[in-house]
Amino acid sequence: MLAAERQKYILDVIHETGTVSVAQISEHCGVSSVTARTDLDAMEREGQLKRTHGGAVPVSQHVIPAVPQRVHKNARAKDAIGRRAAELVEDGETILVGSGSTTLAFLHWLGEKCGITIITNDVNGLIYVEQFLPQATPVCTGGILGREYRHFAGPMVASSLSDIYLDKVFLGADAFEPDFGFLAEFERTATTKVEFMRHARKTIILMDSSKVGASRSFVRFAAPTEVDMVIMDRDPGGIVASATAGKDGRSRVVLA
Repeated sequence: MLAAERQKYILDVIHETGTVSVAQISEHCGVSSVTARTDLDAMEREGQLKRTHGGAVPVSQHVIPAVPQRVHKNARAKDAIGRRAAELVEDGETILVGSGSTTLAFLHWLGEKCGITIITNDVNGLIYVEQFLPQATPVCTGGILGREYRHFAGPMVASSLSDIYLDKVFLGADAFEPDFGFLAEFERTATTKVEFMRHARKTIILMDSSKVGASRSFVRFAAPTEVDMVIMDRDPGGIVASATAGKDGRSRVVLA
């Protein structure tokens, strides 16, 4: 296990339980106790935790902002989608990664990419890139921070992108209706996604199958044929593939 992966594990355990031991790290990560202590010492020097006898505890009550609970819903599907999406990213590209739990899972698979620039409006995503993707350049869009979902939105997002051109934009969707398109829960979120799409050569939607068919009111940010690709764990009844095919008949759905 790479050092960055071990450090992520250490922070995750500290956040969930309030402490981590050298023995835990050694057993879970398959490393010696010397390596585990070296990791903890390095992380303490960086201000990420506080060393204790035999382990470590948080510097404060919040070592890293809490990941929203929705990250754990359909986690296996989101991880598979993220892994498949990462195959589309080439070294040296500039990509934009929108907010959401599936796009956050996507970031976890970018560890081997070199020289990429990642622009995001997601607070948790930005922190992840800064801490665990040292080979990537993190860029924050700015805007008004929505505290509940921890992402930026609003007019300042558009102004921050005015002179930027993106190779690819990766966006999540809160729902999909075949006769209407890809939907966001809030109007400000939908407006932000539309702006993201305007600055990208390709738009790629990352969406698990539970989002097909909305039972609540949402706001459209893209018609079915306005995106270049939809990566899913599965497409129930081929609904998304059929709706997004367009006049050319080409399927835009890729299954992870």
